[in-house]
Amino acid sequence: MRAFTVRVEETALADLQRRLTATRWLDDPTGGASGYGAELAFVQALCAHWAERFDWRAVEARLNVEPQILADIDGLEIHAIHRRSSRADAVPLLLLHGWPSSVLEFLPLCEPLAEPAGDAPAFHVIVPSLPGYGWSTTRPGVSPRRIAVQLAELMTRLGYERFLIQGGNWGSGIGTEIARDWPERVIGLHLNSVNGSPPPAEAGVVLSPADQALADIYAGLLRAPHFNLVAQAPLSIAHGLNDSPAGLLAWLGERLRDWADPSLPGNPGLAPDWIVATTALYWFTGTTASSQMLYREAVHDPVPERFVSVPTAIAHFTAELVMIPRPWAERHYNIVRWTALAQGGHYPAIEVPQLFLEDVRSFAQMLCEVEKTG
Repeated sequence: MRAFTVRVEETALADLQRRLTATRWLDDPTGGASGYGAELAFVQALCAHWAERFDWRAVEARLNVEPQILADIDGLEIHAIHRRSSRADAVPLLLLHGWPSSVLEFLPLCEPLAEPAGDAPAFHVIVPSLPGYGWSTTRPGVSPRRIAVQLAELMTRLGYERFLIQGGNWGSGIGTEIARDWPERVIGLHLNSVNGSPPPAEAGVVLSPADQALADIYAGLLRAPHFNLVAQAPLSIAHGLNDSPAGLLAWLGERLRDWADPSLPGNPGLAPDWIVATTALYWFTGTTASSQMLYREAVHDPVPERFVSVPTAIAHFTAELVMIPRPWAERHYNIVRWTALAQGGHYPAIEVPQLFLEDVRSFAQMLCEVEKTG
């Protein structure tokens, strides 16, 4: 395990600028109509922002404010932000991102989580890049189940025998698997997106209209084109995305935009800087193909459904797409807290950071009170 600093070479920045300038734009046959994917005007505006206004060096400098490590685990290099709190009562918190996100999603929260004002709970913050993402490597066969083993080992290497987990998207599934396999190590599990099968018909579970609408949205997401495409042939589309920053920006930007809460005024998750920064991280690390491999590995190494006994909190942000109804979730988790939040989408740490912080802190305080009372 060794210290790590992010540094993109000037030649890579110059190459990116050349490619953005030389983009061969579509002769748009839709005339700008919506419903056909990433609109030409949307992608052109983001590319112009990337080429003319975006500052990767500023992102890089902010990343390097946080202590980072590379750990050799299971034949892979695992990158992680590791921010220790100065507070003696701090609790380790493992923050897990998904696709098409990255460690950037949690970057603004490292400071308030580790060094909160007043008597709010403090955390030792650990934010790994999932294998195949960012500066973490991968290989065929590294499925969510395998990643759970690797990240449990990472926490051991860092000296944390017991810890909290927070996750969304892939982070939700991987965090769930850690909690299933090492319940004695996981103090609590906080999730902002939840997968899971419905109860059998004979169980007679009747959903409310709101829960049925949630189930319908979830079912539609599982049929989404991106899921089927990358689950079957993650490399096929990656060749083009790895060669064209405009193509990668269209592919990731559409999902970064569409999975955020469109009703939130001034949603930071829709800001060009956030979308471009996330895309730039994938571009400079060359992880388009490796990140998408996780979909295929998940299909070929499915996680058995076993009940999670660890105390679990579900934060249901109103525009979250990957969310099953509570009656379904209760079949899979020991739910001790379910919070319905009126704002936020798939990236709540960026979109509504204060709501996200308050919910994580409240869950930690609740668990602390339980431990005190026995």
